[in-house]
Amino acid sequence: MARFPKKTAYVACDGGERCHSCTYGCMSCSSCIEVCRKDAVFYNEYGVAEIEESRCIGCGLCVKACPQEIIHIHLTDNPFIVKCSNKDKGAAAKKACEASCIGCGICARNCPADAVEVQDNVAVINDELCLACGNCAVKCPRNVIRDTRGIILK
Repeated sequence: MARFPKKTAYVACDGGERCHSCTYGCMSCSSCIEVCRKDAVFYNEYGVAEIEESRCIGCGLCVKACPQEIIHIHLTDNPFIVKCSNKDKGAAAKKACEASCIGCGICARNCPADAVEVQDNVAVINDELCLACGNCAVKCPRNVIRDTRGIILK
């Protein structure tokens, strides 16, 4: 019997008190919450949408509903996600949010599998190629790439 890889959604926005004026982040519009049939989407204490991985079935309804296009589906075998969607260049991204990706490419240069690349000034991880080694998260100077297991912390 074939085993299908488990998928789950995540929100590519750190939000919180460290976010000042990012126009790419969560708008707290509740579109994702309204469409989720498993009650897996909730607002954190800063009003930013988050996904409860244990409840999420990876259906993608929240991805389609998000007007900011900041919710993505990823394979749970890969615990590394990029918690930013800011497409501004370095200085502007830093000004908008203390936790934004600045597109420096350090993550991509340190990925032994070439699974990370910078697109539109923000890191993107290809789950199909990722070895889940954690180099990208360890090397990220802005702590934008996160380990969903909580093993690699900065």
